[in-house]
Amino acid sequence: MKDVNDLIEETNNRIQKRFRHLLKWANKNNIQYFRIFDRDIAAAPFIIDYLPQHWLVWVCDNNYEQINEQKLIHNISVKLNELNPANVILKFRKKDNVINQIYSKKDVALVVNEWGLKFHLNLTRYLDTGLFIDHRKTREYIAKQVKGKRVLNLFSYTGSFSCYCLKGRASFVTSVDVNPTYSQWHHQNCELNKFSKRNYSICTADVLQFLKSNKTKYDIIICDPPTFSQSKRKHVKRFHIQENASQLLELCQTSLKHNGALLFSTNYRKFKLDQSQAELGFHAKELTAQLCSKDFDGKWMSRSWLIQF
Repeated sequence: MKDVNDLIEETNNRIQKRFRHLLKWANKNNIQYFRIFDRDIAAAPFIIDYLPQHWLVWVCDNNYEQINEQKLIHNISVKLNELNPANVILKFRKKDNVINQIYSKKDVALVVNEWGLKFHLNLTRYLDTGLFIDHRKTREYIAKQVKGKRVLNLFSYTGSFSCYCLKGRASFVTSVDVNPTYSQWHHQNCELNKFSKRNYSICTADVLQFLKSNKTKYDIIICDPPTFSQSKRKHVKRFHIQENASQLLELCQTSLKHNGALLFSTNYRKFKLDQSQAELGFHAKELTAQLCSKDFDGKWMSRSWLIQF
């Protein structure tokens, strides 16, 4: 294993180079929340995001002894404050630490701007912040397709795709997510951006059950499911994206208008669309490369396809 002091120097140099390079791009494009480091060096188990007045540092799985991990964290935090004095928030993405990181009693909340929209974030209470920044260009892409169209946003989370569609002048946006906390967060984002309630609805429901009973036809469906979910709510079954993909896509097809389009996305690294495509016979164009933002260039991000049946 690489000497810790050498790793600190190498990591800090990389962080400084990336931050200075990306800050120019972010300022030019009015981006307030972006990624500067994602395990760029194999031995450095960190994901680092920049936000207004905050650094967000995820500590990922690693084999370091606690004393060396703490030394890495301390020295990287010092470097981040040299680059831009701000509050450094630590989060842990470790398989044996998932339960402990879900909830923090102290909220660190803020609002960020993106594409002329505003979004509420919470940096401490949950594993994720409320906005998936690897989908930044995907949101912009779909917003330019929806003018005058009826849109269905599935697994809508806190509603960022829906807000983009409303700004893109969709005629109506229906959003579905099983989690009532996310539905409330979604409402707050819509209110923050002053969208009229006449143009959207937010439904707290299991997506598969919603699609089975849905009678409305949509021009565009956005579907960005989790890799895995398991709810304690009654009648909500265990979900895995690979196992349930064909069922999910077939149900989406029944809710699409003739010549409608489905924007489908997943962050599951092992996901294969081929089997579902063979079963259902749809046309799929992968958009991942063209929707890659500069801060994710060469890094892992969610994959996206435009699907037409």
